[in-house]
Amino acid sequence: MTRGDAVSLGGTAARGSRALSRNTVPPDGTIDVWWFDTRTVTVGPSGLADLDRAERSRAEAFMFPADRHRYQVAHMMLRRVLASYTGTPPGQLPLGRQQCPRCGAAGKPVLRPGPAAGTVPSFSLAHSGDMVIVAVAGRPVGVDVERDAAGCVCSLAGALHPADAAWLAGLGEPERHEAIITCWVRAEAALKCTGQGIGHGLGGFPVRPGGTAGLGANGCMLRQPAAPEGYRAAVALAGASQPILRAPGGGPGNRPPMTGEGGR
Repeated sequence: MTRGDAVSLGGTAARGSRALSRNTVPPDGTIDVWWFDTRTVTVGPSGLADLDRAERSRAEAFMFPADRHRYQVAHMMLRRVLASYTGTPPGQLPLGRQQCPRCGAAGKPVLRPGPAAGTVPSFSLAHSGDMVIVAVAGRPVGVDVERDAAGCVCSLAGALHPADAAWLAGLGEPERHEAIITCWVRAEAALKCTGQGIGHGLGGFPVRPGGTAGLGANGCMLRQPAAPEGYRAAVALAGASQPILRAPGGGPGNRPPMTGEGGR
């Protein structure tokens, strides 16, 4: 989606906008990647009504309107993407959380099986700065995106696996800063795929691109999709096969316009 593509969620649709078309759950080994730019989205009352009580409470807790808007857009677009795969209205999607495999706490968001038969897609959501990314697959998937930092990020290397930290220490600038963010999104995507979350730390496994772990980490295979300028992203798919990436809504720079009313 470019900044010129106007989107309305629960409000008046912009001229030329259209809803998400119906989609099928990706075949095994494939990840659908969706990008959205929160700067292009106007939030309306009916769009907000699609959020559940917990989402609305979380949104209201943000101190700054811009942060609240980004959160609302991210969760509204997630619901519209999932609605396009399931045929269930966005506000009626049976979302829940699975238990963390390490500590048993409520962890990874999941879509519960509904009354209609069919494959229940796995999904993952991430947002940073103005960008939102949603990954959808037929088996566990994780995604992360980070905006490039304006300042030094060298201190973050200490949170990564020791082998990755040692590799990063040998790089010069600005390559080291770029590599740290790359390792960070890869590690977080892998943790989100397995449902462990970053609360247990990012340093349990190496994720360096081209390192000894190859393309896999933490029982997942990793890919880095094309991201908007100034951002880095990674997706992880459970299993040992290299995932295929699709962009049903277009790449990060060419999302077509749509209206949030289409999934209702």
